[in-house]
Amino acid sequence: MARTRHEARDAGGPALNEDAVRERLQAGARHRDAGEAAEARACAAEVLAADSGNAEAAGLMAALAADDNDFGEGHRWARRALEADPKAAAAHYTLGRLYQAEGRLAEAEASYLLALDLAPDSAKAHNNLGCVQHMLGKLDLAVASYRRALVFDPSLPQANQNLAAITSDPAQAERAIAGYLRHRRQNPGDAGAHNNLGNVFRELGRHREALESFDAAIRCNPALAEAHFSRALQLLTVGRLVEGWREHEWRWKVHALGAPRIPGRKWQGEDLKGGTLLLHAEQGMGDTLQFARYATLAAARCGKLVLECQRPLAPLLATLAGVSRVVPEGDSLPPFDAQLPMMSLPNVFETSLQTIPWDGPYLRADPRRASEWRGRLARGARRHIGLVWSGRPQQRNNHNRSIPVGALAPLASARDVAFYSLQLGEAGRQAAAAPDGLKMIDLTAGIRDFADTAAFAGNLDLLISVDTSVAHLAGAMGVPTWLIAAYSADWRWLLDREDCPWYPSVRIFRQASPGDWPGVIERVAAALA
Repeated sequence: MARTRHEARDAGGPALNEDAVRERLQAGARHRDAGEAAEARACAAEVLAADSGNAEAAGLMAALAADDNDFGEGHRWARRALEADPKAAAAHYTLGRLYQAEGRLAEAEASYLLALDLAPDSAKAHNNLGCVQHMLGKLDLAVASYRRALVFDPSLPQANQNLAAITSDPAQAERAIAGYLRHRRQNPGDAGAHNNLGNVFRELGRHREALESFDAAIRCNPALAEAHFSRALQLLTVGRLVEGWREHEWRWKVHALGAPRIPGRKWQGEDLKGGTLLLHAEQGMGDTLQFARYATLAAARCGKLVLECQRPLAPLLATLAGVSRVVPEGDSLPPFDAQLPMMSLPNVFETSLQTIPWDGPYLRADPRRASEWRGRLARGARRHIGLVWSGRPQQRNNHNRSIPVGALAPLASARDVAFYSLQLGEAGRQAAAAPDGLKMIDLTAGIRDFADTAAFAGNLDLLISVDTSVAHLAGAMGVPTWLIAAYSADWRWLLDREDCPWYPSVRIFRQASPGDWPGVIERVAAALA
């Protein structure tokens, strides 16, 4: 039979009666809430010395290990707590936190659901369950979880922040700010709260306050990788690129992002004197397309440049100047003397707004494929315009950057235009239900890889796209592109400007306020007229 939480049994240490156990555990919880981890551990250790099977003390040790992202210790203590009491809701909750930080989302979801079966009024468990559902693309379930969290704790800042991120509700975000400010007054040394507050400020476009919050987080905990990474994105957003790239290297210490996939000597920009340099993709395909421009610069400092990239990009990137060989992800790599993830290239070359590499389009369509696609375009139209309205559903922010095809209805007023869908995936099916008058032509069944997309896009007069890899591809090819961007857009589109220094052929149409897609589309329609 499982021991009760406060049952004190001799384990070789000093005996504690039930009241003393309760007092030590309460003191440990208070110390943890105050950020005093060493003191909290001492309290838990004192209880465990008297009763090695105390589930609550083992659970406290597990929670403290999770706070430090010490996954091995966290799992060990959580399992020990559950062996002592399988119905210890806090231990299931901590397991959820550990799985979530490790990217094991299905297991995290299951652990949070177990915790909520045992403690259905846990606002934090509902919120964290919503986070995992959000990352799994289960947006309706995530919204419901965030709302349940706020039923039990209306002031919980994380739940207000997360719900605001999905609903684009500024009032919800303001409630999150109020909650974090209240928490910060009570716990001024909580680096995580400063970081979370900064992220809400950034989503609301309050960029000075965001940077101040990230700076405060780092002052509280200089080793907090998440705060450095948040600060990096903020610096990049406001155009302070050189500082931003330096901070961006902290991403490798953010557990949710993981370590570099490919080990080996990291290239620092030195001349390899005939050696082989491996550049490899690390995030989305849009990132790979954006930073492929550095291949020529890197090739000048080595004898042979090998590029490893996502398989659908391999035929297209094989045309890059300076690249000796392209290896699709998953295939065997050749020997190399140094390696570098592609998103570290701007830091190596100390790229500023004034020195973004651009000597003209650096990606080109295969001439044979381009000719084939040219023959598929509609005859008689004065303009051929491509449309992309949704990004990859697995991307956590996809709901903020994507729109339903019906939102494009105002574009139907354009005259002498043939509109083409370049939308792949599940969202591509919406092309069959395009708004009346839009005359959407869907040729996507003929797209085998990005080389086909390039051949298709290269024949267009204009691409209108949300923030997706297709927009990056068109920009890298010099295809005229109108990017429809969210109010709190990705860092690479910067602030308060219609042009894009990364892609001279891109024009940016931004939301004037969070969620204002109708205003953006009306401006695009007016520009088409």
